[in-house]
Amino acid sequence: MNQPKHRLSPRWKKFWQFVCLAGCTLSLIFGGYAISSYSKNISNSPENSPPILPNSVADNSANSSESITVATQAATPTSTPQPPINPRQVASNCGSPQGGPTDNPIAEQYSNSSYSWTNQIKWNCVYNIQDFDGGTMVSRFNAARDAAAENGGGVVYFPAGTYSFEDSISLKNGVILRGAIPSVPDAKNSEFNPPSKLQFPKYEPQLSGNGTPNDTAFKTITTTAGDTDSNIGLVHLDINRAAISLRGDLDNGNNQNIVIFGIRSNNVAEPDPRVPDPSFQSPWLRYSYRFAANITVNAKANILISHNRINDQITDNYGQPGYQVKPLQGEQILTYSEGNKVPFHYGNHYGIVVNRSKSEGFQKNANPNTEPGLFRPGIVIRDNWVYHTMRVAISASGDGLVIQDNQVRDEQGKQWWTDPTGLKEAKGAVTLENRAIDWSGSNVLVEGNQYEVYRHKIRNTQYLSVDGEGILIQECCGGTEVNGAILRNNQGNTYIGLYKIPSIKKVEIVGNRVNAELTDIELIYVNADTNNAPGVMEDVTIANNIVNGGILAKGTGGGKGNTLENNQGNNSASLTYSCHVAAKGNTGFQEPPCLP
Repeated sequence: MNQPKHRLSPRWKKFWQFVCLAGCTLSLIFGGYAISSYSKNISNSPENSPPILPNSVADNSANSSESITVATQAATPTSTPQPPINPRQVASNCGSPQGGPTDNPIAEQYSNSSYSWTNQIKWNCVYNIQDFDGGTMVSRFNAARDAAAENGGGVVYFPAGTYSFEDSISLKNGVILRGAIPSVPDAKNSEFNPPSKLQFPKYEPQLSGNGTPNDTAFKTITTTAGDTDSNIGLVHLDINRAAISLRGDLDNGNNQNIVIFGIRSNNVAEPDPRVPDPSFQSPWLRYSYRFAANITVNAKANILISHNRINDQITDNYGQPGYQVKPLQGEQILTYSEGNKVPFHYGNHYGIVVNRSKSEGFQKNANPNTEPGLFRPGIVIRDNWVYHTMRVAISASGDGLVIQDNQVRDEQGKQWWTDPTGLKEAKGAVTLENRAIDWSGSNVLVEGNQYEVYRHKIRNTQYLSVDGEGILIQECCGGTEVNGAILRNNQGNTYIGLYKIPSIKKVEIVGNRVNAELTDIELIYVNADTNNAPGVMEDVTIANNIVNGGILAKGTGGGKGNTLENNQGNNSASLTYSCHVAAKGNTGFQEPPCLP
């Protein structure tokens, strides 16, 4: 059979087969080189680096928490299979193999725009504590923390479980501590119980000799450079026996962007440094320091304290039989043989303190020039549940401060036998500063809070402690002039007070409900007169409140634009107001003539 004219001869066929084979080989070589170069360029480009990177961090020494090495290749944990390593991920040194949640929990709770500054936190760089070794829990934490800090910040993640720390720990710039999300996320719900639990040492009292050394317990979670460490905080953790104290210099610090969200805090205390007084007290005695707090924060700007549950399960209180105090009269030292008269109590201090902590104290009636630290922007305290038995549940100051939708709970039937120092017998007029909310600053919103406060019975007398405020601003003790405030839709069992502030301007007190045990007193008390001079009120509106007592609006230094209208009482007390206040539509009050 004849071949078709277009078929190649065997000689030419072999020639073209050789050419094709050589060409394909060269194409594979150059193609592989191009792909390799492209991957290398991508991996070295920071803007193309992914947020979560499985790099391991190894502790070089079991006894050294500071000596760590960031590995150049991810180690695969034996317990959890890992996906293939992407060279782009290895290059950016962000996160550890097991990782954890990478979302912004604040944006998830309140929307991305509500607190946009929280997006500056590196939520997507997660360092799982289980990926870090160390001889102690503190050294393991330090290794994870340092890995995050050295890579520009990130989250140290604690999966569900209990982690026992032997000492205090410190955050670093850009580092967040985070636990697993609670099954019930609302801290005001009694079922709120974060599954990631940080346990610190318990104080085991020895009621003889010199007592148990204080440094065996009373630990803190703090930060290494308080004046500058920013983008830091704690999220979704149950913390037992450690106070949270993230404090910079209130007037001169530059720290900002601090989040404390979803924390359960119990058994926090600090021994008063003046007790025992060796001149008359046994050396084993201890007294809970009244200026301690579960959460203390000082920062230049942007603090969010939200969805925390404080003191719902105090277990460590203990009695002190044989507690000694100086008497009100005479020289004979009193000894209380009953241990329950002066117990060491883990609720006898502040709950939340924000920008109200300053060692040298504050000037009275402060303004932005005299006390700039009391007028920092971006301070929000909301949706918390706080139990306390002495001092103040929430104390805060700021320009634009928000204290919103918190619940404050207290103990009824309280009784106390010493003055606040723990050194003297309590007198009938003693103040133990039982208070729900103490605020100061300008352009403040205090809204939707529910509170209860009870005064202490003093010793075995009929006297009650001279305190018991619900929502208060006063001239002293971190108080400021009032220039812009809304106190709205709060509910409680004791009074709302603007107490002796010589300048009260642009205030709305509206829609509050106060149902107190004492019904013959003013339950909304606005007084611009101090003990030394008359004060001025301007543009103050007190309207649509329901109280079972009286209302006072007084500024004998004069004023304008002040109204007192549509409030409802129960016919047990009076409306008392200066003549420059326009009163109308109020019911259920006695109404004597206005004050000159």
